[in-house]
Amino acid sequence: SSKMSGLYEADYGTAYYRSNDPIKNLQLRVILKRVSASFTDDNSQPMTVAEGGVELRTLRKGQKDKLNDVQECVIGWQQKIFCQREIDYYSKPENCQNVMDRKYNQDVTLLLNKKKHKNMIFSYVDHDKFSHQQEGVYSMTNYLESPSPLSVKMGQVRCRRMGGRQLKEKEQGSIPKTLIVDEEPSDEAKLRNHLEAPPIQVMYIMADLSPPDRPADESDEYVLCTLKVDANGVLSIRPDFTNGRKPYSIEAFRTRESFDYLIENVSKDMNRQEQEKEFRMYKEMYSRHNDFVQSCVGHEFELPAVDTMRLVVFGEIVSAQDFENDNLYVHMFADLPKNWTAERKQQLSWVTQTCATKTTDQTEIAYFSYPFNFELTYKKNQLTANTEDEFIQFPRLMIEVGAIDLWSRHFNEGYSYIQLPAKPGIYTEKAHCWRPVGNSVIDNLRRFFIGGTPEVEDPTYAAVPSTFDGTYLSKFGFRTQSTGTVTARLNIMWQSRAFMETKANKRSLGSLLENLGITAMQANITSVLEAFKRARMKMVQAREAATQELLREVRPIVKGELDD
Repeated sequence: SSKMSGLYEADYGTAYYRSNDPIKNLQLRVILKRVSASFTDDNSQPMTVAEGGVELRTLRKGQKDKLNDVQECVIGWQQKIFCQREIDYYSKPENCQNVMDRKYNQDVTLLLNKKKHKNMIFSYVDHDKFSHQQEGVYSMTNYLESPSPLSVKMGQVRCRRMGGRQLKEKEQGSIPKTLIVDEEPSDEAKLRNHLEAPPIQVMYIMADLSPPDRPADESDEYVLCTLKVDANGVLSIRPDFTNGRKPYSIEAFRTRESFDYLIENVSKDMNRQEQEKEFRMYKEMYSRHNDFVQSCVGHEFELPAVDTMRLVVFGEIVSAQDFENDNLYVHMFADLPKNWTAERKQQLSWVTQTCATKTTDQTEIAYFSYPFNFELTYKKNQLTANTEDEFIQFPRLMIEVGAIDLWSRHFNEGYSYIQLPAKPGIYTEKAHCWRPVGNSVIDNLRRFFIGGTPEVEDPTYAAVPSTFDGTYLSKFGFRTQSTGTVTARLNIMWQSRAFMETKANKRSLGSLLENLGITAMQANITSVLEAFKRARMKMVQAREAATQELLREVRPIVKGELDD
């Protein structure tokens, strides 16, 4: 029973609707009824809507309906309906200052000629003054509430375009003919100059609850319904359509009279022929748009040549940490092994900006966030392919870290490299750097005072030198010192015509790579080595943690303890 009563209660919240139809087809029916002069009667019967019209029953037994007690009005989107106060105001030509005021003067003159009765239900449209400034002042709760200054200011912050000449001046820019600085700007000028607004249209359905024997006043105008439509076609309405629930209630402040009102959606539905016509129109429009997109993109995406593989890398040099000096920069280039090529205009070398370090968890870190990308092509040379035991090497990113001080002295902070993984995917790689050291203390003094640092002649010496053509690589006798770590993030993608045959021939990735000269065993070597490195690092960290814990548990010997 509680759920059923909740469904029957009036919903004063905001409801949102989305429709593909033009908003101009929206029509609302509002029924306003005067319930009592002070409080509602317990014997009152709810309002019902009949097929031929609206049947409204009075509150007290034996009392007949009056014309001014009930009013029904069907309102379209942005349809202007005048209240008595607006009729009195716009009927005077001296009050009409702009084009819209003069148009309202003509409409009001026609109404006066027809001698229509007073409207309790009227509307404010998007270009009315109420929709721009005064909407935040009106409250829909009760007359005892007094809004705070903050709520009044925030209520006037409207996220919508003002429209007309003011909007064109704001978008295109204009040179004022008077002083640029406005010492005392108006509230409208503040809202116009300080707000960035998306296109939103508003409309208000109002009620004029002024007594018949008194002149109409703005304080007797109350908001019955607020409608807003944004550029995406989303309609917000507050409160929601009645939809069989109890009517909404509102109380006049001056007369203490109570009113009930209903809000119904009476928009005309499309018949079957119109729906089919609209469906065919949308289908034709989508078909033309699809043809246009295909003409721009083409029937096929760009594919690499036959028996080749394209390697695309989108990477980022994230950070560098634990280096000796400050103001670091990173020089990096791609080292291409055999059978790997790149276009002539392809950039394969990058230098980051100079970055000062910051302390994070007792670690000096320089954040570069330097993006880079390159594209390579692999093709196995059938003439030079000797045996199947020859492993295909993937490219490397050679890294050289430098530093510069206030006196423009350059320091070499370390060398390292990053081996591109043998599988596509997203990777975060860390390159542990080292720098060469001299054989005497003079080299350290030269580095400290004048910035002279031993450097390697070939940067590829950090991995496998480009001039090496032997079987075993030995670097014994070369003295180095461990420095810091460079972190990089890699996004790797492979593209090949051979990958298109996976579904048709049900071939595995390993067989496809073997056709390109990349064996399945080689594709797993890099991942195995990386796993071994990670496991070794975990063992070293665990051993260091255990040693520190053991040292903390050892209690120092107090003097005289051994004598006892």
